[in-house]
Amino acid sequence: MLFCVIYISKAVKLMSESELQQLLNESRSWNESHELTGMLLYIEGRFLLNLEGRFMQVLEGPEEEVKSTFNKIKTDSRHHQLIVFKHQPITKRNFTTWTMGFKSIELDEYQNTPGFFELDDDFLNSNDFQESGTALTFLKTFYSINKEQNFQ
Repeated sequence: MLFCVIYISKAVKLMSESELQQLLNESRSWNESHELTGMLLYIEGRFLLNLEGRFMQVLEGPEEEVKSTFNKIKTDSRHHQLIVFKHQPITKRNFTTWTMGFKSIELDEYQNTPGFFELDDDFLNSNDFQESGTALTFLKTFYSINKEQNFQ
């Protein structure tokens, strides 16, 4: 059975280009050997008064692989305050061509991407948002727009 998890978290510090590249290399290697697909966005900008980084990720693949990988992700020291939007079976993959699509973007670029949603804690933790499917819709739109580019 295929399974999917979507989450957002806060980076414990702003990530450098080399740190992001190392994370991406690790993720792609792991995902390829565990039959996982998905994407990771790193969004950097001013959230309220603080300059911060946020991770948004979707993982999909065999249920046990997704669950065990996500358990590993939850304990990663590079992020905290993880909020899960989706953690459930799926009938088909949405990100078939990316072992780990990745893009680092500034907050204003994120806000100009079709389907974007606010990244403040109150909104992200609201039941209305969590039940809406908005995060998956945004990520699928981002994938659709960028799947031919070299994010894979």
